[in-house]
Amino acid sequence: METFWPAILSLAAAAMWGLGNHVQRIALDDTDPLTGAFVSVATMAGLCWIAAPFLVDASWWWTRSTLIFAIMGIFFPALGQRFQIASVGLVGPSLTASLSAFTPVIAVSIGVLFLGEEVGAQSLVGLALMVAGLALATWSPRGIKRGWPIWAILVPLSAALVRGISQPGLKWGMEGVPSPFFALLVTGTMSTLVLGLMLWPRHRQGRTRTGAGLRWFVANGVINGAGIFALNAALSLGALTLVSPLSGTVPLWALAFGAIIFRRETLGLKHLAIALCVVIGGALILTR
Repeated sequence: METFWPAILSLAAAAMWGLGNHVQRIALDDTDPLTGAFVSVATMAGLCWIAAPFLVDASWWWTRSTLIFAIMGIFFPALGQRFQIASVGLVGPSLTASLSAFTPVIAVSIGVLFLGEEVGAQSLVGLALMVAGLALATWSPRGIKRGWPIWAILVPLSAALVRGISQPGLKWGMEGVPSPFFALLVTGTMSTLVLGLMLWPRHRQGRTRTGAGLRWFVANGVINGAGIFALNAALSLGALTLVSPLSGTVPLWALAFGAIIFRRETLGLKHLAIALCVVIGGALILTR
């Protein structure tokens, strides 16, 4: 039972982000990515501030955890989103999404090295299967943009790196203040400031686009915020070596929502192989 709720919350986070991928796709038809990212994160932070008087203890602000959450807020979701946008432009969406599957590897490695978490041979096999399945979920050789310089591969890897850093960082912060909501409030606020600073020069030059897509990004802010809250709650209850791989199943959820709800995907044998890799890998991690 000690792994039940962390597992459920981790999968819920991945499901929210998988749904958010489709909402973002619709929203980007009418709004540029950086403006959309700012609106999404600002919506999440604004809702947190409305609820803060009822859920936040004033003494928490003067703890080390607040500083940790603020630093993590620079990385997640702000810089992660920024690197992802740049990566799509440089190497294409297929390779960007494929390399995002390495986020759990980075997070688990940091957890083992710096947080004293343990990972056995069974968990390593499970993690390898899940990463293989998630990479396969988004891999399409015909969709890879050719002709990019070799250094460009560092951009999607940077996106995976900052997301991988944020998960053990959030867990570390919640050891002092075990509040998933407070972690969301501080990281969301810091990310809003970071994205606002990125957006300001564009706004002054009159390059910022607005439109109906902003309403979709507001909805995405609610969905993304729910996903991050679920991740924070999972991290506060369970081991990083369990939470990170399961919360990294976003591509699988995106495929499922695309096939069932948005009718943008046709499932075949490839997707069966993906599901088997992820399910078997997840089972190995859960029963370690």
